Amino acid sequence: MHASTTAERKTAPGDMIAGDYISRAAAADPFGDRFHTVLLVLWAFTLPLGMIPWAKEVMLGALIVWGILRASVGRVDYAWWGVPRSPIAWLLVAWVALASLSLLWSPNPEFGADQLGALRFVGVPFAAWPVLRHWRKALAGFLLGGTIVAAVIIAQGIGWIDPDIPTRQNRPAASMSVWSAGLICTATFLGHYLLIGVKPGAASIVWHVGGAAIAIMAIVLNATRSCWIALAIAAVGGVLVLFALAPTLRWRTFLIATAAVTGLAASTTIDEAFLGSTGSNMVIRRTVQALHELNDSSHIAVNRGTVSYRLKAWNGGRNVIEARPVLGWGLGGLSTGMLRHPGLSRSSDPNQISIDQGQFNPHSSYIYQAATTGLIGLALLVGVLAVAVTRVVLRMGRDPYMIVPLALLTAWIVVSVFESTLLTGVGVGLLLFFLIPAMVPSAHVTVEPRR
Repeated sequence: MHASTTAERKTAPGDMIAGDYISRAAAADPFGDRFHTVLLVLWAFTLPLGMIPWAKEVMLGALIVWGILRASVGRVDYAWWGVPRSPIAWLLVAWVALASLSLLWSPNPEFGADQLGALRFVGVPFAAWPVLRHWRKALAGFLLGGTIVAAVIIAQGIGWIDPDIPTRQNRPAASMSVWSAGLICTATFLGHYLLIGVKPGAASIVWHVGGAAIAIMAIVLNATRSCWIALAIAAVGGVLVLFALAPTLRWRTFLIATAAVTGLAASTTIDEAFLGSTGSNMVIRRTVQALHELNDSSHIAVNRGTVSYRLKAWNGGRNVIEARPVLGWGLGGLSTGMLRHPGLSRSSDPNQISIDQGQFNPHSSYIYQAATTGLIGLALLVGVLAVAVTRVVLRMGRDPYMIVPLALLTAWIVVSVFESTLLTGVGVGLLLFFLIPAMVPSAHVTVEPRR
């Protein structure tokens, strides 16, 4: 890494337009910038690899260490001058600060500290700030890793690989939680599916069509219903938004639709020929099961099925929030307010799913956030998502690639209604990865050529 010039060191942040400080840092330290980019891409690649859980942690540490070295030894600390100008950065810092302070009033701070650890990936955009402009390369790395996960799920469904936990009702998950695997495969499909419309080149289209076919098969076999809902909303909505905001790409939206139909037909054929209609039967079984549980939840007092449990958990979460609406119960303290809620506490009924005193999974990140850090914490989370979505939409007119992070954020938002994505490192990591395109300084937003 090379030292910056005296003139560069004396330049005030206000003397530069947004993004110039990053360009100067890249010119002053080209090797450091390239290696920084490689680390970001490797972190994105390892993020979905639940079968190697330590890999993303190692890459997170490498990003932080390299960022510190560039800012100190490399003397390009001015590359981070744009951080205070980012509203998302301020909201993330406030979110982590509030979550940390909530341990002071939590009735179970030990478990709360464990939950706080899931927020470690908030550090990624800050550590990689000078190279966030290379988010497309990171997206390519993520799609490669996600496609590998999808292929493993298919291999587990076929029986070539041990599905690790047989109690999951034959729902393969590639050595991670079922919903995590489902969200990764959903994001992978959306990336492949939408890049068919905005990324030129026949070779890329073949890769993305093939990747989409693999991912959709994995989504069906994984059978996470929240991901099915998110997929439908984000995929259809993404095409409509692309059609409306990028009129020069409208002809390619028909290519997207054709590719989607082709991938679905290929997946159905493979399912019928090699899996004995396992995927089709899974869709029917999970759909019918959800309808039955919705009907039963109105007159059965105990928790027989995940739909019934979610409805009772959401109702109980609402009561917990009403008890402490401003600051919440603190991280780790949610179960304290839930133990006596009807249908959730322990009983002698063997068919009842009871919560653990040390942990409560409300199956909704929004209920979790409001119950643990209050309405203030919920406002911070919603603020992060709202600002990110707004910035991505505003940039779509210049850069149609932005349809991809918009769809990925949409999928995360929808899945988080039904799953506690904020309780796991991979759930928070996916959110932060999806936020990166919205955090790129405006001077580094690439304008795509019209086709």
